[in-house]
Amino acid sequence: MLSCVSGSRRLAQVLAPTGSVAVKFWAGMTGEGITLRVSEQESRKLVPLSTASQTTPRRNYVYGHFDEREVPFYIGKGTGRRAWNDSRHPLWHRYVNSHLNGKYSVKILADDLAPDEAETLEAEWISQESDTLVNWVNFGRETNFAILDHYHALQSANRSLISHARTLEKGLPNEAVALYRQAIENIGAYASLQPEQGMVGQLLDEERAELGISGELVALDRLTLCLVRLGKIAEAAAAADEYFAKYRADEKLQAAAAIKRRVSRHLKSGG
Repeated sequence: MLSCVSGSRRLAQVLAPTGSVAVKFWAGMTGEGITLRVSEQESRKLVPLSTASQTTPRRNYVYGHFDEREVPFYIGKGTGRRAWNDSRHPLWHRYVNSHLNGKYSVKILADDLAPDEAETLEAEWISQESDTLVNWVNFGRETNFAILDHYHALQSANRSLISHARTLEKGLPNEAVALYRQAIENIGAYASLQPEQGMVGQLLDEERAELGISGELVALDRLTLCLVRLGKIAEAAAAADEYFAKYRADEKLQAAAAIKRRVSRHLKSGG
């Protein structure tokens, strides 16, 4: 199974069983791009090391967060008290709070490691347990790439339309307004697409249901600015209300507050 990860220091290994030997593909992300190396060795089931300290792990270590069934849902590496620190990705918090009622255990899988050893072992554990993990950086995470590609294609085309509309604002403001309205209409074709599968996809769906989805706030920003300049204040207010009703996740952004202040100020002043 292939997957996509952005911002990873090293992508987890992918094991391709070939009899009693596993071919290991290691993908590393550096400043020069992605590097790949392949090796063969006997496949093995990773297990926690009995020598690892469960209270004061030494040097660099690899740890797991486990649910009450002793199934790992997060794998990480660190030093000091990192394993017990709850400064985590929002999906980790959502899973722990909504699915585990805040109950989980920390297990040190191996300690007394050099930094590169910890990084390599973390990748091995993530690869082995990828199906149950909520790690955002997880090379084995299930992703529907057809949906992902479709999303990016539609988004890129719409952002190009927004950029073109901006070039028309001074000389052809009404045409710019029409294009911004079209761009906002276009958002609906891709904003709800969900390429992530498995538990990560489920958590993202839960987050969207609670907080809403995001659109292209810049399109609303430029639209309301143009409408205000044209003296169409009521239209600007209506456009903002309609947009935030559809794309609730954008409403908490600073740019959203600026848009609301702009419209409200001109409504009160009568334009």
